[in-house]
Amino acid sequence: MNWKSRWLEQHTDADALKQQLQSEGFNAYEWTGRPGGAYLDYIHAQDEVVCVLSGTADVKVADEQGTVESGDRMDVPANTYHSITVTSKEPLVVLTGMRST
Repeated sequence: MNWKSRWLEQHTDADALKQQLQSEGFNAYEWTGRPGGAYLDYIHAQDEVVCVLSGTADVKVADEQGTVESGDRMDVPANTYHSITVTSKEPLVVLTGMRST
């Protein structure tokens, strides 16, 4: 599964990124995870996108693990377990959203 890419190579700011996500059918909004916060093994019935604006996190998507940082994009298919653990000392700030049905 190819779940990680770079949004920063295509867009220079969060407003342009939000417009791009909306054009892809996502209801995009900003979300913040506290330092040390762990959001484990959750699942959604819709495709989800998570674009990191600041901070870092360890992530797991299905059986694959990795790290995300500012400029990274995670695409999580519907009905796929995923986890995020914030590893930065500052909050993890992301632009995220579910694909509209």
